[in-house]
Amino acid sequence: MPSLSNKEMIFVFTGPNGAGRKTIAEMAGSTLNMKQVLSYTTREKRPTETEGEDYFFVSREQFLAAQHNNEFIEVLEIDGNLYGLKSGDIATLLERYGCVYLILNRYGAEMIKESYGDNVKRFFIYADKETLIERQKQRGDTDDMIERYMSHYDEEMAYRASCEHAYENLDSSHTIFDVSNELENYLQRGLLDLD
Repeated sequence: MPSLSNKEMIFVFTGPNGAGRKTIAEMAGSTLNMKQVLSYTTREKRPTETEGEDYFFVSREQFLAAQHNNEFIEVLEIDGNLYGLKSGDIATLLERYGCVYLILNRYGAEMIKESYGDNVKRFFIYADKETLIERQKQRGDTDDMIERYMSHYDEEMAYRASCEHAYENLDSSHTIFDVSNELENYLQRGLLDLD
C-alpha cells in the first residue's frame, strides 16, 4: 500500500451513471480548490467531453504499454473499454495539494480504498432509475448507451452501503452544499463560510 501522511486525503465520488457525481465532484472540488486525478481510457470520447478535463483518451496500444510499465494503480475493463489511474498522477497531485478527488465506478472506488486505506473517503451520489434515464437522455446518450448504463444500476446501488457518505442528488445545489460541508469537515481548512 502506498504510504500517505495522515493529512493527505483522497475523495472518491462514485455512484450510478447519470447521478451527477461528476457535476457534484467538480463543483465541490472547485469550491474547496481541490484537484481531480483523471483516469485514462481507451473508449471513444463523447461529444460533450474534453481531453484532459474528463479523461485522458488513449489508444489501446498506449494503454497496454503503460500497463506493461506498471504505471497504473488500478485497471478495469468495462463494456470492452479499458480504464486506469496512474499512481504517479495521484502522488504528484497529493504532494502539491495535499488532497485530490477522483470520479470512479464502484470497482475503481474499491481498488483505491484497498490501496490507500483510511486516507480515502467515498462519496456515493445517486438518484432513482427514472431520474437517471431522463438525465442520460438530456445529455444525448443513445438508447443503447442508456440500456448499458442502466444494466449496472442495481450493482452500483448495492455499493452505497460500503461508502462513508451517500447523497441522493435530486437538487444539485443542495447536494453540492452538503458535500462541500462534509469535505470541509475532513480538510479543516476554514475555507468555507456557508452561513
